[in-house]
Amino acid sequence: MNQALISRLARDTDATVVAWGGSQWFLPFFLAWALLRSLALLPPRRRPDAVYLGDALLAPFGLLLKRLLRRPVAVTAHGRDITFRFPLYRTVVGSALRRLDRVASVSRHTDGLCAATGVPAERRRIIPNGVDPDAHRAGPADREAALRWLAGRGIDRSRPMLLTVGRLVKRKGVARFVGEALPALARLHPDVLLIVVGEGRERASIERRIAEREMERHALLAGALPPELLRGLAGVASVFVMPNIPVEGDAEGFGLVALEAGCAGLPVAASDLEGIRDAIVPGMNGALIRWDDTEGFVSTVAALLADAGRRAAAGEAARRFNRERFSWDEAARRYLAMLESLASGAAPPPAAEA
Repeated sequence: MNQALISRLARDTDATVVAWGGSQWFLPFFLAWALLRSLALLPPRRRPDAVYLGDALLAPFGLLLKRLLRRPVAVTAHGRDITFRFPLYRTVVGSALRRLDRVASVSRHTDGLCAATGVPAERRRIIPNGVDPDAHRAGPADREAALRWLAGRGIDRSRPMLLTVGRLVKRKGVARFVGEALPALARLHPDVLLIVVGEGRERASIERRIAEREMERHALLAGALPPELLRGLAGVASVFVMPNIPVEGDAEGFGLVALEAGCAGLPVAASDLEGIRDAIVPGMNGALIRWDDTEGFVSTVAALLADAGRRAAAGEAARRFNRERFSWDEAARRYLAMLESLASGAAPPPAAEA
């Protein structure tokens, strides 16, 4: 998200980027280095007009920069960076967040979390994440690579395929989907295959659920895959599913993968939950189903699998809608307007708006 946003902001601003692409284990060292880089901006001729932070985790660091640089500071809140269940973290980050000049949330749900933390309404904004409309569309080479990958696993290319992508954590709902929705879908579509892309601590739990429900023929845990292969699988799959469940302290801040799937031309069936509600507009770029409505998930996905014309129309509609509403250029325009208002000392906006 930060890479996409900053690359666009840099087109219209003189931006100094202080970024860390390594392991979070070394984050303390990065913060020390980032402070030194930031202090180099202290001379008046180089002092920035505003400071932007890409994660609420950095709010205490931002408060320090605000005092040292004497410049306004804005930050983006994503969701889990607000709800992380460690009391000292929430106390320190929450206190700093309340004193920053702007807090941009990626969804209404995350904005509500910031409000509960005590961030004043006049300092909050809602700016949804963006998506690169063309980066996820499979080309012929991508599809061919995906078909070879499937063939290497003995999977017939004609099978109807469901795709889900994300870290294998409890809130993604994969274990629940495998245990409840997938067996019902297999009865309606005996050749259906769910491909799960991603790694995480829930993998063993998902594998147990697959074995318990005898879904070995209908579920494939693909692990982490390179972008070109993921594009190819999106190009040959039938439906994208995002069956999230609520987990205390681990909310879905937005649901970017649902937008990426739509840009790939896939119809999307997702849980009507948390930040996903800001990514999916029912009837425009996907369907929202109550997270605990297994029958609703089954009927929605089964209807799409049964009608190739409907799938194609839904996928094309999602591609068009996401391009118009969720481009990174539009997100960057809104961030730039926020930062310019801070730099100019303009009065804060009256309320957070999507």
